[in-house]
Amino acid sequence: MKVSLHIVGRRFNRQQVFKGLNHNFESGSKTAILGGNGSGKSTLVKILSYSLSASKGELQYFQADGTVISPNEVPFKISLAAPYLELIEELSAKDFLNFYQKFKPFLEGINTDSFLEICYLESSKDKDLKNFSSGMKQRFRLGLALLSDTQLVLLDEPTSNLDQKGIAWYKGLIEKYLGNRTLVIGSNYSEDEISFCEERIVIEDFK
Repeated sequence: MKVSLHIVGRRFNRQQVFKGLNHNFESGSKTAILGGNGSGKSTLVKILSYSLSASKGELQYFQADGTVISPNEVPFKISLAAPYLELIEELSAKDFLNFYQKFKPFLEGINTDSFLEICYLESSKDKDLKNFSSGMKQRFRLGLALLSDTQLVLLDEPTSNLDQKGIAWYKGLIEKYLGNRTLVIGSNYSEDEISFCEERIVIEDFK
């Protein structure tokens, strides 16, 4: 998937978060959106995920062959992992995954059991998500983003709540399962998160 941004900006009431952003996230590219806390990087990730609208400018989404993707189809072609992403915590891990796949199927060869195994959560399949540790929830979110059959993968501060072993797992997950999909990572300048990104956007440059 390619995403084209033309003079995109976002403001909240009188506060201008960023403005004048022109960029093409080419199909298959890996891009880091960099900024400190409160800089607007998460706001841009939310705009790209179609969960927040831009205050100004235009976004367009394209298939790899250049065909425009209709707005109604866009959300089903995007997956997002972020610490603020809410889960249905009253469900068990297994029940959540079975429900989730009705809206977004997993990559070919991945099912509920293999998902849990990849994320080192197989022993907790019947545990309610509300009883997961913060690290377990983050692995679960990252698994949803990387193992779903989507064209655009968005990760916002993906190593949040992960220890060194978890960070190594995260890097391996991307190397093995991203394939030729488009990747965008929001990061507070953490090389552990963005070392494989070829392009970098500093959000402070668009104030």
